[in-house]
Amino acid sequence: MPSESLKRFSRINRRETLDLTVKSGTVARTSYCRMCYRMGEGPPGVAFLAGKKVGGAVKRNRAKRVLREALRTSTADLSGIETLVFIASHRAATARYSDIRQTLHAELRRISDRDS
Repeated sequence: MPSESLKRFSRINRRETLDLTVKSGTVARTSYCRMCYRMGEGPPGVAFLAGKKVGGAVKRNRAKRVLREALRTSTADLSGIETLVFIASHRAATARYSDIRQTLHAELRRISDRDS
């Protein structure tokens, strides 16, 4: 059975790329996270961040894990996005997965439709 995790090539590994996306990329906000993205050739490189304001290590890890799973199950076409950075808010650590998934899917569809 093939793994459905994010592949290594789809993660942002360079700090310069991450900083450029966060500082100069387009921003979309939900109540659970902030998404910074830059247009370009896809599939996108992806990063998940959670600062100390989210909570302790357990809460930060849960927030990133839930956002990762919501992205993995998304059906939005992100082929026109070069980099995509999710920055978790404190609500992502305690919210229900179904709420986060629904909100994130709607926002990703909106981004993919707008920037197509």
